[in-house]
Amino acid sequence: MSPSELDTILQQLLLERDLQAEDVEDFLHPDYKKLHDPMLLPDMEKARDRVIDAMQSGEHIMVFSDYDADGIPGAVVFSDFFQRAKYENVSFYIPHRHDEGFGLNCDAIDAAVEKGAKLLVTIDCGIADVKEVEYANEKGVDVIITDHHEPGNKLPEAFAIVDHKRKDSTYPFPELCGAAMAFKLVQAILLKERFGIKEGMEKWSLDMVGIATLSDMVPLVGENRIFAKYGLDVLRKSPRPGLASLFKKLNMDQSHISEDDIAFMITPRINAASRMGKPEDAFRLLSTQNSLEAEKLALHLETINNERKGVVASLVKEAKAHLATRQDLPKVIVIGNPEWRPSLLGLVANTLVEEYSRPVFVWGRDGDGTLKGSCRSYNGYHLHELMSGASECFIEFGGHAGAGGFSLTLPNVARLEGELSKVIENLEEGEGKLESEAHHIDISHIGEKLWSTIEKLSPFGTGNPKPIFTISAEVKSAKNFGKTGGHLEVILKSPEGRDLKAISFFTTLDSIGVPLEPGNKVHVLAHLEKSYFRNRPELRLRIVDIIEI
Repeated sequence: MSPSELDTILQQLLLERDLQAEDVEDFLHPDYKKLHDPMLLPDMEKARDRVIDAMQSGEHIMVFSDYDADGIPGAVVFSDFFQRAKYENVSFYIPHRHDEGFGLNCDAIDAAVEKGAKLLVTIDCGIADVKEVEYANEKGVDVIITDHHEPGNKLPEAFAIVDHKRKDSTYPFPELCGAAMAFKLVQAILLKERFGIKEGMEKWSLDMVGIATLSDMVPLVGENRIFAKYGLDVLRKSPRPGLASLFKKLNMDQSHISEDDIAFMITPRINAASRMGKPEDAFRLLSTQNSLEAEKLALHLETINNERKGVVASLVKEAKAHLATRQDLPKVIVIGNPEWRPSLLGLVANTLVEEYSRPVFVWGRDGDGTLKGSCRSYNGYHLHELMSGASECFIEFGGHAGAGGFSLTLPNVARLEGELSKVIENLEEGEGKLESEAHHIDISHIGEKLWSTIEKLSPFGTGNPKPIFTISAEVKSAKNFGKTGGHLEVILKSPEGRDLKAISFFTTLDSIGVPLEPGNKVHVLAHLEKSYFRNRPELRLRIVDIIEI
């Protein structure tokens, strides 16, 4: 392609992202120095000073984090900070997903009291824990909440609440993930007191912020784009033994780690630890300085991730069998079983959303008998708004635009689907839907120059979707590949004689619905990507859809 053609494509892609002219440069060249001042966050001064006072007086500090791929990396950010400061009077508490559930709990506060802690810092949770913070206050434990979730009608009476979603917040960018909020607190502390930490050393924790940002479905614009970009840069050079062991186990080239590698390889293994009951194992893997321990933990996480896959596949099969008996599905699907464990239901919801093309709510029963579940959005419907419209059905609910969690009583299970389906009727008229336009290009235009142009827009994710291209071409060959033949590879014939590979994971020749015999002509809708599997760079297409001509 000519330079002018490449520039035209870049300008079209930028235009689709609704960027103002003055924002284009920042989008194309994210700059760490343009992160907002952490002191602009609500209660940051109080939180910063309380942590500094605790460290200077030798108090025991407990860090309580959520158990997912946002909260655990956020806890590692604090672990890094305390290790660099050589402060050892600290402990970390990650709740058991099934037995303790989401958010601060009284058992953790009791554990803090037993350790003599007078300060507890939450990461990626706490904004809804009014009663638990009250209990901590009664026990003489100050609570600093760092969170990024939507607050309820009443804020906890914590010592400090650092959350840009507070109604009184004037922070310029209200879309950070939990680990980024933890990093902001570390930044604020270091602005006042270095504790012997060399200038700039905290940037080595950006690998954790990057993983969390790319895992937590926050929009990859503004500060999140900076964190994702620099997070990937640090990740590619990170000296963490745990990451090195994990990359080796997964045959991944660390120097070319991408956002897709995070989403499909790293995040599932962090989450598998908590879903299968051992969230501290993921924390230990990411925070350990011991290479031998790292190797053992990487092997352990891979083992439990494989166990998790089997259990989820069984749940999905059961859910689909039930939905197949229903003649007409509503605009929102609600499905569950008291025998299902809530810790795995977000994965089930993801699969059902892809299968049925609508928001899905999946519920089960946790360790104390409460009905809890996970929900996932479809086509940009804002889940928090959706759940707010049916709030009388829930005991509690929360989350983001694209993913969330909830609890409810058994009598409300039967009516939840109908109520949500009514609410979504009104959301359809808002700005709830996301639309992607495919760009038509000739197969001969696909090459390194086009890839370099597209790469300027990366990292891709929520709020910054991968460009979709439509290529008309002749099929040269098609086959299933993988250990069980569960993936599809199509070789497209180019007039210049240069073949192009197009792949689709978890799709087969039988399921694609289009005849792919040699010589057939097709329209392929796809993303352009560069694979470094087994250290071999390969430019290829990732299939979104195939249409017979």
